[in-house]
Amino acid sequence: MRAVLWDLDDTVLDTLEPRMEALAHAHRSVVGHDTDALELWRRYRGATIEAIGRDLAGEDYPRFVETFREHYFGREVPVPVFEGVATVLRDIVASGRSNAIVTAKVSWGAIGELQRAGLLEYFAAVVGFDDTDLHKPDPEPVLTALQRLTLDDPAEAMMIGDTPADIGAAQAAGCLSVAALWGSVDREAVLAMEPDHIAETPFDIAAIIGTEPLEAAL
Repeated sequence: MRAVLWDLDDTVLDTLEPRMEALAHAHRSVVGHDTDALELWRRYRGATIEAIGRDLAGEDYPRFVETFREHYFGREVPVPVFEGVATVLRDIVASGRSNAIVTAKVSWGAIGELQRAGLLEYFAAVVGFDDTDLHKPDPEPVLTALQRLTLDDPAEAMMIGDTPADIGAAQAAGCLSVAALWGSVDREAVLAMEPDHIAETPFDIAAIIGTEPLEAAL
């Protein structure tokens, strides 16, 4: 295993609450009425905010997306990281392997949050919504990350994520797939995708990879 690809939200960063607040705000402001944001999020299961906006707001989706991003990224609060994630990221890098982010979030937003969380140094690549034409569960974002890591064989990488879209993208790309259940809002849907591995906590990732240096693992 040479590379570990991570979804960002609900896998690395514990951002569910502010994202749901932003989604509810955008729905109220653009669609025109209140909604249960969490149930709405479960329904779309890892879709991009652009896809959600198109479905809910039709031709007015650019305003939906802009309203969501202004509300979400306008926060000036610490970026919460799941317990154990920083340790696992550091150990992966120390072992000679590479980490990358593969997210449906716009790349400048993802990079900014990782920087504020003190995690950006652990990632050799960040692939966001604006970096690909197609999005998870299509394999293009995963394959783009592997290209940036100069890794030719997808089987030498694993993709970790909390949604069916993450697992589907990994499977389509030919990577090992890992369900990150510590932040998932729909465990049953993720497990129904039959991922290669299941991680209840970030520390389970270390056990899946192994702790020996990369050279020793070859």
